[in-house]
Amino acid sequence: MEKHHPFWKKNASFQYTYCFGLGVMSMGHMKSIMETQDFFEDILKAIRLPESQWQQIFFDLNNHFEEWIDKVFALLRGKEEQYCFTLDLYRILSHTVWSREYCSAVLEDYLQVFQFSHAERAFFQEFDKCMRTQDEQGAIEAVQKFSEEGYSIRYDFLTWFYPQFYMEKRYQGMRIRDGETVILDCPTIIRGDIEVDKGGSLLIYGADMQMDGRVIVRGGRLQADHGHIEITECTSDYWLSIEGAAVVMLTDTSVDCKEKCGLLEQKTGYLLVNDCWVRQTAGARAISFEGDAIRIHNTHFSRCMNGMVSIQGGASAEIVNCEFQEGIAEYGGAVYADTIHDVLLEHCTFRSCQAKYLAAAVYFKFQKLGQRVEDCQCIDCDPPENVFFNIL
Repeated sequence: MEKHHPFWKKNASFQYTYCFGLGVMSMGHMKSIMETQDFFEDILKAIRLPESQWQQIFFDLNNHFEEWIDKVFALLRGKEEQYCFTLDLYRILSHTVWSREYCSAVLEDYLQVFQFSHAERAFFQEFDKCMRTQDEQGAIEAVQKFSEEGYSIRYDFLTWFYPQFYMEKRYQGMRIRDGETVILDCPTIIRGDIEVDKGGSLLIYGADMQMDGRVIVRGGRLQADHGHIEITECTSDYWLSIEGAAVVMLTDTSVDCKEKCGLLEQKTGYLLVNDCWVRQTAGARAISFEGDAIRIHNTHFSRCMNGMVSIQGGASAEIVNCEFQEGIAEYGGAVYADTIHDVLLEHCTFRSCQAKYLAAAVYFKFQKLGQRVEDCQCIDCDPPENVFFNIL
C-alpha cells in the first residue's frame, strides 16, 4: 500500500514550496540529481504534487532561486513544518555517496536558519542513526529523551521517516483541565474515562486507539483526524458525551463501538463529520444531536443496532454522500429527525436498513417544508413501503 506523506493534504502552494525546499538538496547539484532523483520523485508522489510541476522545480532552482528560497523560509517558520522537513532532508541525505558533502552542507544551512538547539540537532542525528541501523529500542529512547527535554514531534512524522518504528502509550484515564492540551497520535490504550473541562483540548491525530471507558467533554475542545478507535468497554449509552462545546470535528476517522454503545451525543454547538467510518453501535443511535447544526459528508455507517443518526430540538442538518448499512430502529432505521429546522439528505445510499414500525431509511416526525431527500436510494430495506416518511 502506497504511503502518504504527512503533508499530503496541504494545499497546492504549500506542497510546491515545501518540495522546492527539498529540491535544493536533491536537484541543486549534478551529483545529487544522479543519486537522489528516484527517491526525490517518490517523495513528490507521496505528497501528491502533480507531475506537471516536477520539472518546474528544476526550472525555478535555476532561474528564480532567491524568490523561492525566501518563500521556503517563510513556510518553514513553525516547529512542525521544520521537523518534518528535516526528516525529509535526512532521508534524501541517506541516498548519497558522491554528493554527500554538498547535501550535508545544505542540511547544515537549513538547520542554522531553523536555529535548532543542541537537543534538537542531537535528536535528529540519533533518530537517523537508529533508522539506518534498525535500532527500534534506541529510536524509542531517543524520542523519550527528546520529550523529557521539553520537545514533541508528531508520531506520523517518525513513522514516515522510519516505517518500522512503533511506540505505544498507556493511560489510566485522565482529566484535561483549562489550558491543557492532550494530543494522541500514536498507538494508545486507555483504561478509564477522559474528561475534558472548559478550556481543555483533546486532539486525536492519527492514533490507533483502544479504550475501555468514555470521553466526557464539558465545554472543552475535541477534534479527531485520521484516527482508528475501538471501544472495548463503555459504561454509558455513548462513547462521547459533549456539552458546551462550540465545534466538534471528526475527519478521516474510523470508530468501532463493538456493540458497547453509541458513538456520540452532543447537545450544543456544531458537529462536522467528514470521511469517517462508524461501525457496530448499539444501545443508542450512533449519533444523537440537538445542537445548532450538524454536517455529515462522505461517511459510512454500518451495523448500528439502534439506528444511525438522530436530529432533535432546533438543529439543522446536512447529510451528503453517505452510506447507511444495516441500521435497525423502531422508527427510521438510519435517520430519525424531530427538529424545527431544515434537514437535507442528498446522494445517500441505504442498504439493508430496517424499521420495526415505520420508515426503513428516514423518519421525519412531522411533515414540514425544509425536509428534503434528494437523489437517495434504498436497497433491500424493510419494510419496503414508506422508506422515507413525511416527505412533501
